Amino acid sequence: MLAISLLGHGAVLAAQEPLPQPRYSIKPSEVVLPEGVALGQYRRVIRPFANWTLICDENLKKKQRVCNITQTIIDERGAMAFSWSLAGTSNGNPIMIIRVPASVGKGNPVQISFSSQKNPVNAKTEDCDQTICLILLPVGPVLREQINKQVDVRITYANPENGDGPVVIGTTLKGLPTALAAIK
Repeated sequence: MLAISLLGHGAVLAAQEPLPQPRYSIKPSEVVLPEGVALGQYRRVIRPFANWTLICDENLKKKQRVCNITQTIIDERGAMAFSWSLAGTSNGNPIMIIRVPASVGKGNPVQISFSSQKNPVNAKTEDCDQTICLILLPVGPVLREQINKQVDVRITYANPENGDGPVVIGTTLKGLPTALAAIK
């Protein structure tokens, strides 16, 4: 009985003391809800595959699902050096959304070389914000063939922040067909 009384008294004292400045806070969701979608009505599923990540977002109310398959290459500091996502356009055509650092700049070339093909694919950055520049590359017969062969890839671009010359990144398409087959 005495122990209960002491515990009760301590709780009253603690409730009267001012709260200290918060050291901790609730981390908000990393998933940004589309406009008009209520909390709890949106689901993101992330499935890792070899070298690629399948990300599917679903509006549960409308029963609509949108998926992309992404690969991100980081530098020694952990910053994004190159990223690409296989996605579908609104009319269902496949497209590669390519991201490079914003310091590459708008209108500058990015070369994509495939190990099984003599001629590289040359693209230019189309739009940039403060963090990235984008390239939208339609998936035609050449890229489709390279994906199916799961070839190694070399990405080359100039970056003014890299004083040592062009940035050259090695990566692979291995695992992309498996992730693509998982979309049902």
